[in-house]
Amino acid sequence: MNSERITLIGAPPSPYTRKMISLLKYRHINYEIIWGDPGTILDSDEIFTKFNIEKPKPALLPTFILPNKDGEMEAVTDSTPILRRFEKEYLKGA
Repeated sequence: MNSERITLIGAPPSPYTRKMISLLKYRHINYEIIWGDPGTILDSDEIFTKFNIEKPKPALLPTFILPNKDGEMEAVTDSTPILRRFEKEYLKGA
């Protein structure tokens, strides 16, 4: 991956959101967070219209806006596979 900013949709009380923020900080990955009520954010068309992508299925937190294998942006959920992806793509830590 390049140094473009990654977008994360999350909620402060979510342990999975906190886990991913920890990894992003540890790997020095440039990111931005969209905070808010999970139901409102993930049920809203506004955020997904902004990125011109479909809502994630299933709608879980955290949700990342990431490029797929074809380079097109998509909403990605489930923190464990995302964590593994970042561990491969960003090899050096702090």
